[in-house]
Amino acid sequence: MTNHVPDEALAALDAFGRGHLEGSPPPVRERLRGDLRLAVDPPAEGGSGATADCRFHVTHARQPATLRERGSYVRTIVDGVDDRLRAWGVRPPAAYEYAGTDDGVHEYAGRLRLP
Repeated sequence: MTNHVPDEALAALDAFGRGHLEGSPPPVRERLRGDLRLAVDPPAEGGSGATADCRFHVTHARQPATLRERGSYVRTIVDGVDDRLRAWGVRPPAAYEYAGTDDGVHEYAGRLRLP
C-alpha cells in the first residue's frame, strides 16, 4: 500500500518510529501530494502508552467528516501511512476526523498510540 506514499514521507515515518524506540522521535512534516500534507508531532511525554498527534492538511473545496471519505486515492495514501506506522508498533486511529479549516486548508486529526 505504501506505493502511493512518497519515499521522503516513508523515510520521515521510519525516522519517527525509530526515534520513538530510541527515546527521541522527530516531528514529521511531509507533502504526500499537491493538496495533501502530513504532520506528526512527538509526544510531550515518553513512555509506554504514550500518544502522538497526527494531522493531515488538505486543500480542497469539500470537507467530509473523515479523511478517508475524500475518495479511494486519498484512502490509499492514508492506508499507506498507517501501514508504515503499524510496522513500528504505532497504532493509528480508526479514522482521522475533520478538525477545522484555516485559510482554506482543512485539517483532519487523530491520535497515534505509541508502543
